This record gives sequence, C-alpha cells and structure tokens, in this order.
Amino acid sequence: MKVWITTVGTSVFAVVNPLWAACIHDGFAPERIHLLKNTRVEHNVPEIRAWLTRILKCYGVEPEFVEHEGDEDDMSAFARLLRGVVESEKGNEIAIDMTPGRKFMSAYAMAAGLVFGVSKVYYLHLYDLTYQNQAYVLIPFNHQKLVNVLDYARGGADG
Repeated sequence: MKVWITTVGTSVFAVVNPLWAACIHDGFAPERIHLLKNTRVEHNVPEIRAWLTRILKCYGVEPEFVEHEGDEDDMSAFARLLRGVVESEKGNEIAIDMTPGRKFMSAYAMAAGLVFGVSKVYYLHLYDLTYQNQAYVLIPFNHQKLVNVLDYARGGADG
C-alpha cells in the first residue's frame, strides 16, 4: 500500500500540490494519507481532503484519511508523532511530504526518511513565490520542481 504523510499548514495548496505533483510525475498515488495537524490549521482540513480526494479519484484511488492532532510548538512531541506514524506504516511504501509546515517539521521529515528507511521524502520547490497557494496545474512547470530530497542526501540526484 502506498502511504502519504504530511503536515497541514496555513496554505491549502502547500499540502495539496506536492501530492498532485507526485501523482503526475512519479506515479505515486497513495491509498492512505496521514494529516498531521494542530488546532491553528485544522480549519483547512476539509478543503484539503476534498482536493486530495478529487485528485486521487482520477488515478482510481479512493483515499483513506487518518488525522493526527499535534502541537506545533512542541518539537519533541511532533518528532514522536511523526515517528509513531512512520512506524505504524512499516511494510508499506511510505512517502513523507516536507513541503508544508514549519522548518523543524521539515527537518524531522527528512530525518525520519533517513533513519526509518522511508522510500521518498518529497519537497515541491516553488521558484516563483507569486504562485504561492495556487493550484499545481495553474503554475507553469518551469516555476516549480518536485524532488525526492533523499536522492540528494544519498548522492544520487542530478541537482
């Protein structure tokens, strides 16, 4: 089973676009999506779920959503939460999206990928911030790039 783990941030499309790009460019259409959220951003969850469901239905997937409540101000608790989610999905093909959320969350996502043997840690690099919080397909492809940052960490990316 393909599994997607992401944090919910203040921007809906920072959560939606990396998964959309992974479907289009990497053929990664997850069946289960873990949303790590907190009370400050949980109002974005219904819109995020709606977008992700529509996108994945185009790939023949009816996604299962699992929501996890966290405290964005407690770094240690977030690390434990992320570790627990990754460990609960052992044996599945796991992708972690490090695009949305705070910097320390992205750092933990990268660390989890390296420590726990996750196959993909995605980052959607947006070169032009004027396209921030716009739908993926409305942003010119030469203004963004999806990367599996583990390729860079392992020395296999072309840069």
